[in-house]
Amino acid sequence: MFARLNHIAITTDHYAINAKFYEALFGLRTASKPRPARACVVSDGAVGMNIIPRREGRTSGLDHFGLEVEDVELARERISRFDPSIRLLKRPPVRPFAAFSAHDPDINIFDLSARNLKMQKDVYADDLDRTERKFSHFALRTRNAERCAEFYHEVFELSPLNRKAGDPNHYLSDGNMTLAILQWNIDDYAGMDPQRTGPDHIGFTVESIEKVKEDLEDLTGQNPHLHSRPLGYGDEGKARLELFKRCPLGHYHLTDIEGTYIDLAEG
Repeated sequence: MFARLNHIAITTDHYAINAKFYEALFGLRTASKPRPARACVVSDGAVGMNIIPRREGRTSGLDHFGLEVEDVELARERISRFDPSIRLLKRPPVRPFAAFSAHDPDINIFDLSARNLKMQKDVYADDLDRTERKFSHFALRTRNAERCAEFYHEVFELSPLNRKAGDPNHYLSDGNMTLAILQWNIDDYAGMDPQRTGPDHIGFTVESIEKVKEDLEDLTGQNPHLHSRPLGYGDEGKARLELFKRCPLGHYHLTDIEGTYIDLAEG
């Protein structure tokens, strides 16, 4: 595969304890040589999650994702051919997982790097075994879902997956992770505050949803700081949860301690 989704980024005021949440509940692994002043990074052995301290002027929650390609120059040529207005921004050398930052036609931000970069650090430099509970998908909610799907297919060769008739969303795979591109529509927010376009949720494949629920209850009992936020309470909460459930890639829904949506499916 020409490209793969290699990392997810979250910004939070509670970056260290949120990393412990993912480590404790999903068994994600940390780097052998971490850089805790910059971020806490966890991994399922194939996909990393950068849990970044929230800076001034930034919102918390899912922030962006990263793609790793066989040939950065070819990817740049394809991006320019698809839409000449899209520019790539060179990243500083302190980034251990990204050579450039870029965006798709709807201004969804992603990092771009090449395989086997000498600059890789954190979990990206470690040879980690795969965890039993793994990242399964990253979901964007965006205004022009079809054109964005064309972009990721034509530029990065992500493979479109089958979808049910009438489904306005698009799903593309790198062979391991699915990029879910969800169609944003203002009418979906009747009865609740409209949500901006951009990253929507992440998904995990787990061995047993019931076991994860038991583990979460036990985890919260052991450490009250490691808890999920309540979902579906009140009229607005119910409406938000129903919209979340429309993504067909998961069957159980929860959040991390920051409130980031997490979708679970049994593998």
